[in-house]
Amino acid sequence: MSAEDTAQRPGTDAPAAPRAERPAPASRRQVLKVVLVDVGLPYLVYLGLSVAVGLSDVFALAAAGGVSAAQVVVTYLRHRTVSALSVLILTRFILGVVAGLITGDARIVLVKDSVITGSVGVVAAVSLLLPRPMTYYIRRDFAGDRTSWDRALACSRRFRQVHHTTTMVWAAGLTAEALLRILIAFQLPVSVAAVLSPSLAAGSVLGLIAWTQWYGARTQESVAQELDNAAVRRGT
Repeated sequence: MSAEDTAQRPGTDAPAAPRAERPAPASRRQVLKVVLVDVGLPYLVYLGLSVAVGLSDVFALAAAGGVSAAQVVVTYLRHRTVSALSVLILTRFILGVVAGLITGDARIVLVKDSVITGSVGVVAAVSLLLPRPMTYYIRRDFAGDRTSWDRALACSRRFRQVHHTTTMVWAAGLTAEALLRILIAFQLPVSVAAVLSPSLAAGSVLGLIAWTQWYGARTQESVAQELDNAAVRRGT
C-alpha cells in the first residue's frame, strides 16, 4: 500500500481509506485523433473522390480503405498496437470494395454498405457474450493505458456493466443506421442517396463515440467508488 493510501486524514488518528487505481481517463488528444483522422479522413477521401471527382464507388472505397490501412500500419509501427475503431473502419471499406466488385447496380452498392454496417452491429451484439465487449476496446484506446483499464475491468462489476450498456447501444445504433440507409437507397434518387448514405455512416459513428464518452464520464464516479470499496476490502 502506498504512502498516499496509508496517510492519516487531518484531525483523526485513523489512516485514510485506501484508494484503488482508477482506469486512466480518455485523452482529449487521442479522441480528436480518432475522430478526425481514423474516422473523418477516410470518409472525406471517399466522399471527395466519389462525389466531387466522380470516381466509381469501388475506386473511391479502395482509396479510402488505403488511407485507413496506412493509418493502421503507421500506428502499429510507432506504438506496436492498433486502434480497435481504426480496424473497424478499415474492415468496412474492405468489405465495401469486395461487394462493389461483385455488383454494378448503384442501389445495390448502396445497400451493401448497409449490410456491412448491420454486420458490425451483429458483431457488437455477439461481443456481449465475451469478457470484453466491443466498446471496451474502443474506450481503452482513447485512454491509452491498457493496464489500468484491464485491472478496473477485473475488479469492478459496475465498470463491466458500463461497457455492456455502451456495446448494446452501439449494436442497436449500427443496426438502426443500416435499416435507415437501406430505406434511403430505395426511396431517394441515387444521386441524393450516394451523398446522404456515407454521410449518415460517418455521422452515426461520431455520434456513438460522443455518446459513449458522455456516458463513460457520467458513470465514472460510481466506478471509482466501487474500486475504492474493493480496495478497502482487500486491505482488511
